[in-house]
Amino acid sequence: MSERLQKLIARAGICSRRAAEELIRAGKVKVDGRLAKIGQSADPVRQRITVDGKPL
Repeated sequence: MSERLQKLIARAGICSRRAAEELIRAGKVKVDGRLAKIGQSADPVRQRITVDGKPL
């Protein structure tokens, strides 16, 4: 089930949703090897999400 990246990152305990937006803007979040965009949704079961090169 797809959810917004900010929410997924916050739920993983990495940072708040607002801070997750900053990570995305800084180019530190990737989905399947591609840079993520603000407002993008992803499915953590089907897609590989990384923050600073570490898997979510």
